[in-house]
Amino acid sequence: MDYDKDFEEGYTASSLGNIHYMRHRSEGKKLIFLHGLGGTTKAWARLMRFMPEDLDISLLDMLGHGKSAAPEDINYTISEQVQVLQEFVSDQNNGSSCIVGHSYGGWVAAYYASYPYPSSSFVLEDCAGLAGNLRPDLDEQGREEKMERLVQTLLMLGNKEYVMRSIIDASLKEQLTVEVLSRIKKPTLIVWGSRDDTVNPEYASIFNREIKGSRVEIVEGASHEPHYTNAQEFAQKIIGFIGEN
Repeated sequence: MDYDKDFEEGYTASSLGNIHYMRHRSEGKKLIFLHGLGGTTKAWARLMRFMPEDLDISLLDMLGHGKSAAPEDINYTISEQVQVLQEFVSDQNNGSSCIVGHSYGGWVAAYYASYPYPSSSFVLEDCAGLAGNLRPDLDEQGREEKMERLVQTLLMLGNKEYVMRSIIDASLKEQLTVEVLSRIKKPTLIVWGSRDDTVNPEYASIFNREIKGSRVEIVEGASHEPHYTNAQEFAQKIIGFIGEN
């Protein structure tokens, strides 16, 4: 499947602005992909080469990212991203979709999964947002410096400063607690790169323990983006998972 040739561009209206997406329509199983912080639909281009043509795939630019709306009068909370996702699912009739989220997108997907919103299953890839995942050896000044470096990196990639700062400022208020994860009842696959130096691979076991019935797949040698560095292997894991569910 070719990102440039096999996907059509579209927009769907949400209560917080128009949301941009790329979609490959098919009669097969449906999937929705949510990129990481500062990403766009193009984050999945390499992975799409290894996804079968018979799948119906939607790639979203999340609110404040890419070609989607970036209103300046909201806080870019996880709840607002979940609200937009729920409205996209409703508008596009994708209620039976497997939702795949990477890092920040996994955080949004997990929160969505904790509510009784329509979906079939979830794939959480190197998922961010776990409560207590900030390094304990960093004092407040150290954390602020780390976050500022992150913001500057995201700005170099062309992201909007007020969006990135709003997301980071709001992030501590809606972390993935044990209570949130315990509400996830749909089949869930947790995928992690063994050499992820952004979100500790040890967190995979915590997600697995708290999300009943979930399973973990470790991509050996991969860092924070297995969908890119180990695209074929990651695709095979998704295909096998949705085939079981």
